Amino acid sequence: MKQSQRIVKNALFGIGSSVIGGVVYLATILTIAHAVSVTEFGKYSFVLAFAMFVSNIADSGLPRMLIREISKDREQLVPLVGAGASLIWVISGVMCLLVAVIVPFLHVGMDVKISVLGMSIATMATFHAAGYSAVLRAFEDNELNYLGFVLHKVLVLGLVFVIVKLHFGLLGFVAVHLASNVLLWSFYHVVVTRLYARIPLRFDVALWKSLLSAALPMGAGTMLRQLALQLDILVLTWMTNLTTVGLFSGPYRISMGLRVIPQTLSLPLFPLYSRTAHLSPVRFTEAYRWSMKFFALISYPIAAFFLAWSKPILRIALGQKYLAAIPAMQLLGIGIIPFFLSTLFQYLFAALDQQKRFLASTCVGSTLRLLLLVALIPLLGLVGPAAAILCAETVVVAIWMVQLARLGFRAKLSDVIWRPLTAGVAMTLVLFAAHDATLLWRLGAAGLAVVVYALVLVALKTFSVEEVHHAREGLAFFSPFVASWAKKLKRNS
Repeated sequence: MKQSQRIVKNALFGIGSSVIGGVVYLATILTIAHAVSVTEFGKYSFVLAFAMFVSNIADSGLPRMLIREISKDREQLVPLVGAGASLIWVISGVMCLLVAVIVPFLHVGMDVKISVLGMSIATMATFHAAGYSAVLRAFEDNELNYLGFVLHKVLVLGLVFVIVKLHFGLLGFVAVHLASNVLLWSFYHVVVTRLYARIPLRFDVALWKSLLSAALPMGAGTMLRQLALQLDILVLTWMTNLTTVGLFSGPYRISMGLRVIPQTLSLPLFPLYSRTAHLSPVRFTEAYRWSMKFFALISYPIAAFFLAWSKPILRIALGQKYLAAIPAMQLLGIGIIPFFLSTLFQYLFAALDQQKRFLASTCVGSTLRLLLLVALIPLLGLVGPAAAILCAETVVVAIWMVQLARLGFRAKLSDVIWRPLTAGVAMTLVLFAAHDATLLWRLGAAGLAVVVYALVLVALKTFSVEEVHHAREGLAFFSPFVASWAKKLKRNS
């Protein structure tokens, strides 16, 4: 398969698995919530959140570094993954011991303490699974990674039904996560062994140091970005009241729910970034520019709907009582544009082995976000966090683009911004004209707005001949995909 076809294939499988996995996960949460008391559900939520925090610390960006190094040189698959798997064992052991030391000091019941330890062990199994799934991502066989993801979610839901019927309670739910995570780990291990190579554990301290020195800054930066997503609610709660927090949380959760789109679409690009950064800076620059343009193109229409139709979206999704949050939702809609673009940079900097730059600029962006929250909330109320998010995300994306430009990789911002922006403005005007219309007229206006967006892009010659060629080539991935799998199955039969 050609590179453009692999990217389109992985993106489509990623979107499909995210939708299916998301629906199954929601069904799992609702099943547990309806089956137990509010207190028991609170215990489960706390245990899961604690364990996920432990898992994020343990992860430390190591699977991403494995993806990068394997993408650069596939011949190093066995020593890299062997050393990575043994390092994951060491980190997992240290984290479990640390949790065992902390748990006795938690002000919770003994059942919750035991569950915290058990759930932490369960999430370490997903850490091991990520080490092997890094191979699938590096070889761009993401369909296998997504298959494991969906099967895991379905298995969790099925086991939760059993636990609910047997009335095993909190410890039963922990057992569900442990069993399903171990099976996910086993699935990825078997797939890697059958399709690529047998990978024995390898204790290589020098390689451990190399992987950790590259992974820790990236892991810290990524975690800081994740924590920043919770910072807005925490500061708003501290400075205002729960009514204001509730009003802001409505549009905020809707906008944050869309983050799965750039996250799913950016991950298939990481192997391409890693190879081209290592072998061809010119190709890396092209990949950087094309991906920036594509992410801008898909973010503008979403921002247009948020900006023009905040009122009907809020009324339908959350009800009349949330209409006071319209200005916040409009700013959050504009903020989707820099948020989509920002998703690419962790992979760009990792591919260039510039994780420390990513971490430093992320610290700057998070500090700016906190300062803006403190300054704007007293002035603007629930609109303050939305304005802070928009400003901070825009600034940090600008910082990242300047840093890449200094490294010799320019995005050609005018090409990325002004043509899609012009088309986005035209689309927004069409949507504004119908924002108070009946549902039937709004549906017609939505279709017309999308057509106008596409026509303006074409009229302004947004796409080069080469970009059109790559798009057509990528969409024709199905036949090469089937042929490549037929060849793999024949070789491994």
